Amino acid sequence: ARALVVSFHLTNTFFLLASLALTAWWTGGGERIRIRGAGGRAWLLGLALIGLILVGSSGAVTALGDTLFPSESLAEGLRADFTASSNFLIRLRVIHPVMAILTGLFAGSLALAFGPIRGELDRLQLAWWVVGLVTLQMAMGALNILLLAPVWLQITHLLIADLIWIAMVLLSADLLAESKIPAPIEDDRAVQLPTPP
Repeated sequence: ARALVVSFHLTNTFFLLASLALTAWWTGGGERIRIRGAGGRAWLLGLALIGLILVGSSGAVTALGDTLFPSESLAEGLRADFTASSNFLIRLRVIHPVMAILTGLFAGSLALAFGPIRGELDRLQLAWWVVGLVTLQMAMGALNILLLAPVWLQITHLLIADLIWIAMVLLSADLLAESKIPAPIEDDRAVQLPTPP
């Protein structure tokens, strides 16, 4: 139950941060978002955002496992990760880094692929923020494992996850801005009858 609540709490935090980021975006003159007509771009960005939510949730559960079942050494922690008799929170610790690396590479690749479109400076800066924060987060995750997840480092890791989420939400908003999506073609099904002579 505690693992579910922690996961739900993190997801809720992400939605609140997205709401705040988009409110600031629109208050600052950002355009309305339009998904219709965006095609594969909207699907890919949506997939990246869902991936970040899942990684964040798994990270929250991993942090809970590290707090409830601290390891005395790195070797002991790694042994416990693969022991069948270990608590499920400990065995889940292996999943989070794998998910984080895959999702981070996916989000970073999307940022680099879509960021330079039309050479707009604001979007390019957002894209590099995503890439830079993902790179920093991977380094912090490795350090977290090596130092056996001290609380101060877990909090820093969470802060960077929040910043990645905000940067990705804003980049998605810019990529799905109404002026950047072609207008939908109206389907005129009215039959034009010829005028009688």
